[in-house]
Amino acid sequence: MSDHSKIRRIASGDLTNTMAGLVGEHIAAAAILQAGWGVAMAQQDSVDLVAFNKITGQRLLVQVKSCQSSLRGDAKLSFVIGLGGVKQPDGTKKKRMPNPSDYDIIALVSSEHRSCYFMPVTALKYQKITRAISYFTDPHIEVESWEEAVRSLNEKPAK
Repeated sequence: MSDHSKIRRIASGDLTNTMAGLVGEHIAAAAILQAGWGVAMAQQDSVDLVAFNKITGQRLLVQVKSCQSSLRGDAKLSFVIGLGGVKQPDGTKKKRMPNPSDYDIIALVSSEHRSCYFMPVTALKYQKITRAISYFTDPHIEVESWEEAVRSLNEKPAK
C-alpha cells in the first residue's frame, strides 16, 4: 500500500474553493502562533495573514496557498503562485511572479496533513511549486521553515 493510499480525505467533497482557502489560512495561522508569533487574518486579495513578533514589533505579510491531494488523487501537491493577470494581445492573461511589494512569506499548506511549509517571497523562482505529499509529514517542517524564512528576510543583502 502506498503512502498516498493511507491519507484519508478530511474535508467534505462539497467544500468550495473559498472554504478550502479558509481552512488553509487557519492551518497556517496556527503554525505561526506555535512558532511564537502573533497572527491576524487579513483576507485581502494578495495577503491572507499578518504575522507579528510581539517582542521586536516586526510585521510580515503572508500569502497562503493550500492544496488537498485527495481531491486530485495524486501523490504530489501543486501550488500555483502566480498573481493577477496581464492581458496579452491575443486576449489571454499571463500571471506574474510575486515580489516583496506583494507579500513577505508564502505558506504552502497540505490540508490532509494539516501542515504547512513557509518560504520567503524572495526565494520563489517558478509560478508553480510541486511537492511530494511526504514533504508535509516532517513534524518539524512548520517551525523550521518559518524560522528560516524570517531569518532569510532579515538578512541584509551583500553590497
